Amino acid sequence: MKTIPFLIAACIAITGCQHSKIDIDDPQLPIRQDMVQGELDNGMRYILVENDRPKDRVSLQLVIHAGSLDEEEDQKGIAHLVEHMAFNGTEQFPANTLIEHQQTLGMVFGRDVNAMTEYYTTSYFLHLPNNSEKMLSEGFNMLSQQASALVFDQDELERERPVVEEEWRNTLSMMARLGKANRQILLEGSRFGDREPIGDMELVRHVDASRIEAFWHDWYHPNNMTLIVVGSTDQDEVEKMLNRYFGALPAQELPKRHNLNVPLDNTLHLKVIADKEITTEVLSFNFRDYEVTPHTESELRTKLVNDITMQVLNKRLREQYNVESDNISKIMMSTRPMAAGYRNNRLMVILTGKNYLASTEEAFEQLSRFSEHGFDQDDLTTVRQSMINRYQQMADSLRSTTNRREMMSIFNRLRSQSPLVDSDKYAHVVEKLSNSITLEEINAHLKHMVHTLNPLVIAQVKLENQTELPSDAQLTQAWEHAKANPPAAIKPVTVSKQLLSDVPEKAKVVSFKEQEGVKVWTLENGTQVWFEYSDETSHELRLDYRGWGGSQHLPADQRSIALLLRQMSKFGYGDFSSDQLVMLNAPYSNRMSSYINQSVHGFSGTSNTKSLENWLQNLYLQITQPQIDDEIWHATKLLMERGIENQKSSSNGQFNAAIDKIRYVNNPERLRITKQQLDKIEAKDLLNTWNNLFSNANQHHLIVVGNAEAKQVIELAQRYIGSLPSTEAEYSKIELPPLGSGKHEVKIAAGEEPMAITSLIFNQDLAYSVERNDQAYLLSRIISNRLRETLREESGGVYSARFAIRMDRDRNQAFGMLSYGHDPLRGEELKTKAMAILDKVVAQGVTQKELSEIIVQTKNALAPDNISDRQRLNYLNDVAQYGDSFTVIDDYLAWVDSVTPAQIDTLAKQILTTNNWIDASLMPAEKAEN
Repeated sequence: MKTIPFLIAACIAITGCQHSKIDIDDPQLPIRQDMVQGELDNGMRYILVENDRPKDRVSLQLVIHAGSLDEEEDQKGIAHLVEHMAFNGTEQFPANTLIEHQQTLGMVFGRDVNAMTEYYTTSYFLHLPNNSEKMLSEGFNMLSQQASALVFDQDELERERPVVEEEWRNTLSMMARLGKANRQILLEGSRFGDREPIGDMELVRHVDASRIEAFWHDWYHPNNMTLIVVGSTDQDEVEKMLNRYFGALPAQELPKRHNLNVPLDNTLHLKVIADKEITTEVLSFNFRDYEVTPHTESELRTKLVNDITMQVLNKRLREQYNVESDNISKIMMSTRPMAAGYRNNRLMVILTGKNYLASTEEAFEQLSRFSEHGFDQDDLTTVRQSMINRYQQMADSLRSTTNRREMMSIFNRLRSQSPLVDSDKYAHVVEKLSNSITLEEINAHLKHMVHTLNPLVIAQVKLENQTELPSDAQLTQAWEHAKANPPAAIKPVTVSKQLLSDVPEKAKVVSFKEQEGVKVWTLENGTQVWFEYSDETSHELRLDYRGWGGSQHLPADQRSIALLLRQMSKFGYGDFSSDQLVMLNAPYSNRMSSYINQSVHGFSGTSNTKSLENWLQNLYLQITQPQIDDEIWHATKLLMERGIENQKSSSNGQFNAAIDKIRYVNNPERLRITKQQLDKIEAKDLLNTWNNLFSNANQHHLIVVGNAEAKQVIELAQRYIGSLPSTEAEYSKIELPPLGSGKHEVKIAAGEEPMAITSLIFNQDLAYSVERNDQAYLLSRIISNRLRETLREESGGVYSARFAIRMDRDRNQAFGMLSYGHDPLRGEELKTKAMAILDKVVAQGVTQKELSEIIVQTKNALAPDNISDRQRLNYLNDVAQYGDSFTVIDDYLAWVDSVTPAQIDTLAKQILTTNNWIDASLMPAEKAEN
């Protein structure tokens, strides 16, 4: 067993490490010192991070350093197919018994057990329910079986092929097709453009088992593996298990790696993506270039200069296009990695019409304008502050975090071929380097890009509009003309005052109570402040301000307006525009959004101890000083109207609209707003409805969960929540209209891809109780397992079936849905099997064995360190609004072991024998016609 020096830790387990020597004048990025890295005699590497969250748990991820890029021409999709076959038979676990065994150990497939195939890697992970020697032995043994003892049984292969095909069908939506087409264009001429991990379905359907096994034999060797171990264990235990289960595996010579270069020809030319389902047309201008993965401070600084420049340009373009032009609705600049060693700076233009050449000329003029005149210091300051905050937030999220998050962070760095940096120190380096970047540098960087790189232009257009696109010669002429004739500079957005100059006085606390660690203060204006301390993260806070008063509380003519109130943020508030607010809030790590549903309204988001006051100030101003802008509202309506029209032609839009029309027949306000309704809504209507909901704070509550001092929370809340306007409470809990009743059939034929969806939706009148809701969850999990076993593992017809039953406490109804994608030719067959499962549950009930397994899995998920702040916030919202128990987790754990199959059977009969069903199917138009 060898220990690997930390100086080469950044390169270990990464194919094609970019650095062979260290420049002592260019500091290396700070590598983590809290992890152990080692290597077995056979070349297998491991990374260990000791972690105690959750307590007494261990997570494992086996990374095979081979993915779709390593496939031969007749193996496209085989890396992914090997990953699937790793769950379909090993020497110790034939057929699907591996998954069954994992479930008996308390793990849930999908949540605790899964795998993924990517360009560079294939990996398998396990989140073990405890850290006993027996459980560790189980985990290491199962991964060893998948790595070294696969059995490529022909019958299992034939069952698994259609499962992979169903996963492929999930990539056939319009957005997925557009994403794939863009990647293929940007990466044309490289293996990246020709090796999508999902693979070639013709090959997957027919490839011989020997070619699948050949890939496994070529790459699944210990000298091509890294095991990531995170949790409550130590180096001695890990090395013991590694030697026991992997140490005897012999190292093998690996095949030669392929050339992964991406050709960059730097010539301006047009590529077209035409699709029948495209509704919003887009032009993108792609400036591709080389960019090394940073391992040193100078390399990171180079990357930051580009990142900041593109974000500054995006800031100015966003400000300029709050109101669309004749040809362009929105314009955005971004930068993203294309492949290891390459980046793409992308200008994306959303079009208003078909004047493609004029739109291109306008986009080129904007690039020329800012290339010539540059930016202002305030632009740089705003973006720099946001970037520093973002890296600091990432560092905060990884400090004292859970095994899952820690393991994913390590894997993300391996998969991106990045050094394993200390996130805290890395954030400080980012701050230091960002602060050293000058306005002159970013201005020069944009000018260099514009005058040395030529864009690859990609047009995403409707099929019938291809002939109206400009030629390469016309585009080149427009590009050269724009660079030679930059338009005049435009003034940037500025802000000359602070966010809140008149800070309100602190309100009085009229009562205080503390229960189960939760502190509750009532303020003199009738609001309450709830605070629960949590150390899930170092500084992050989760917040929710809410009260009764959703759309259903309003007059009928305002209900559809209420569902549009999220648009209010576009107008700004407090006498600031939305762009000015971006600048004022840039130094703070805050996220906030308003929400309005049928029952409640409010704001939710995240903050930290340094930014909490700013979060509350923004909330205060949105409530006390809302504002509207008729011009921006007019532009927003135009964009929304196009979206409404687009939904009408979208196959999924038609499908969901048909279902909703039945589900919400008693509740038409839930239906998607029509163009005619939208046309009648003016900006002042939004403001009036906003004030009707938000202008009275009485009986609202602010809930804060996180790592803060109670004194800080209440003193700031007294000032900004306690001073909100308040009169006698207007709204209280109401019962919402019931979901639609009766039996209905929905059949939609739309789209051209060979993909279909079946959704079976049901409801039943049933009074809500916490116990019933918890029983419904257990029943849902049992049925989900049966559906997976039948529809996926036995029938090979479904990749993932979604099933859930919930109790709706605002309607006193149970509602549920079973939904899955499938081959259009197998619709009736699979639906018959799915309904047979539900009928069998009603007729024969559930077994003690499957109930016990689900109970164990559920209890594992509710270990104290597994409860997230998001969950704590949700629990407290139910306590504050509905009077639920403060000890909901303890209550559940005390209750769940007493649940019997008979109780679950009773609930199943009550719900699944309902007469209220929607049998909905979406089929491709061609299949329906046949």
